[in-house]
Amino acid sequence: MKKFLLLALVLSGSVYAALPPFAQSAREIDAIVTDPDLYELLGSAEMIEQIIKTDGGFAVISTHYYLRVDVEYLPSRLVGPASFQLRFGQPIDLRACAS
Repeated sequence: MKKFLLLALVLSGSVYAALPPFAQSAREIDAIVTDPDLYELLGSAEMIEQIIKTDGGFAVISTHYYLRVDVEYLPSRLVGPASFQLRFGQPIDLRACAS
């Protein structure tokens, strides 16, 4: 009986297993920088200078623009990495803010 209870606890814990925060955020950042929408919004001539984690996603700062990217987590019953989709905001021209 003890073996069955131990096995049940181990298996039930793995159902809710997710990636560690570092690995999950690395997947999200990779998805951002490889998304064609990023290049469409910023242009291929822009150099990304910073990607900063925010409450709802990330802030992407390029040579001339600030862009908010929201990460929306999708429900999943599968074990493993959290499923998500990205929502890109409109870029803000930092040159206009500096004037």
